[in-house]
Amino acid sequence: MRVRDYSRPTTLNPDRLFGQVAQKLAVAIITGAVKAGELLPNEDDLRSDISVSRTAYREAVKVLTAKGLVEARPKSGTRAAPRDSWNLLDPDVLSWHFEADPNEKFIRDLFELRRFAEPAAAKLAALRRTPADIARIEAAYRGMSDNPPFADATIRADLAFHEAVFAASHNATLQCLASAVAATVQWSMLLKSVDGREVFITSLVDHERVLDAIIQRDGDLASARMTALVIDSLNTTLAFLTPGASATIHKTA
Repeated sequence: MRVRDYSRPTTLNPDRLFGQVAQKLAVAIITGAVKAGELLPNEDDLRSDISVSRTAYREAVKVLTAKGLVEARPKSGTRAAPRDSWNLLDPDVLSWHFEADPNEKFIRDLFELRRFAEPAAAKLAALRRTPADIARIEAAYRGMSDNPPFADATIRADLAFHEAVFAASHNATLQCLASAVAATVQWSMLLKSVDGREVFITSLVDHERVLDAIIQRDGDLASARMTALVIDSLNTTLAFLTPGASATIHKTA
C-alpha cells in the first residue's frame, strides 16, 4: 500500500534518470530484496524495468552511498549497507520507505521520536511564537477544519500545522526533525483514511487544543496537549495497522 508523499520536495528529481535508479535500488534495499552485504543489481539487471545508463547508475550509487544505504569498497564491489548505517531522517530515505511500505517497527520508531521532539517544539512555540507564527498555525488548522477528512488539502494542512509549530519554536536544530514528523503524519492519514472519520474529528480537537495553548503562551500546557495528540495518533495508527495493539501502547506511552 503506497502513500502519496505530500512532504517537501526531496533532493532528487524523480523525472531524472539517476533519481529513478536511486529510488529503485533504495526500495530494494529497504524491503530486503537486496540484503545487507549483498551486491547491488547492476545496470543490466535494472534494464528490464527502466532504461539505465552507466552514468545514471554511477550517480545513483553516489547518492545512496552518501545516504548510508550503500557501501562501495575496492575489490569487494558495491553492496547494500546494514540498516544501522542508513540516514533514516534524510527526506529521500523517508520517502523511499513510503514506496517500501514501512513496517510496524519503523512506524513505532518514528512515533517514539515524535514523542520526544514534538512536545518540546510545542512548548518552545508557546514561549517564543510571534504574531506571524500564530497566523501560520491558525491558517493550517483552518485548512484541516474547512476541508473534508483525508482530502489532499486536508493532509497538506495537517502537515503545515506541524511544520508551523516546529517553525514557531525558533530552534533550527529542532526543526530538522520536522521531516520525521511529516512521515508519521502521512502514514497515519493513509491508514485512517480507510475508515477513520471519527478518528479524524477527534484529532482535529487535539490540534485545536494545542493551538489554544500556544496562543495562551502556556508552554507546559502546549507540551502536555501535544504529547496527548502524539499518543492518540500512535494508538489509532497501530489500531488500524494491527487491531488490538492500541491498548498496549496506551499503557506504555
